[in-house]
Amino acid sequence: MREFEQSLLILQRIPYKDSDLLVLGVGALTGKELFRARSARKIPNKWKCSFSEGSIIRARVMKLNNYHILTGVISEDYVPAKHDLSLVLALEILARLPSVEGSLFDIATGFVTSNREPGDFDKFLVQVMIKEGLQPSFNRCVMCGSKREGFPISVSVARGGYVCANCGGGELEITEADYKSLLEVYGGSGELTGQMRKYWLDHLEVALDAKLLAREGAA
Repeated sequence: MREFEQSLLILQRIPYKDSDLLVLGVGALTGKELFRARSARKIPNKWKCSFSEGSIIRARVMKLNNYHILTGVISEDYVPAKHDLSLVLALEILARLPSVEGSLFDIATGFVTSNREPGDFDKFLVQVMIKEGLQPSFNRCVMCGSKREGFPISVSVARGGYVCANCGGGELEITEADYKSLLEVYGGSGELTGQMRKYWLDHLEVALDAKLLAREGAA
């Protein structure tokens, strides 16, 4: 058994038994883990912590075999003043990823503690997609590999990008303005168009469902 300290971003709090909580969090060292906090729902609780979703705590953690146990809360370093839609979406995305490495901790906490303007969420979304290898292909047909010639292009959410006319096309259209907005976010500035943001979120949902199914099939 080895106890250590780490910062932890809380993604979900799940009531457990009479007064306990199961806390799903992303740790800088452990990545995403499910921790049990005994008597955390009592008021006041011994942890002196709200365990609010989106909050960042400094915690003591013990590794026992292949599990990590929450043994103490040193400080509650950040609690969001409001739970706006962009924060809820970001926490849900992280919670649904089959696995989250500690390397995503800085990306996640950077967004959570920002002013959370629309551009901030777009940068977070793109960073997560790149980190997870889930970016759609907009330069070549995902079916036959033929190079696109210009915009607008027909794209498929389920197939993951551009589908040429010879392969049947996709279900919605991406314009040059949509694509340029993506390139600006890749470069660290600007924000996605509404059409591009919707496509990106839809593609992420399909990709995550496929990853979860693949993981369950392998289990």
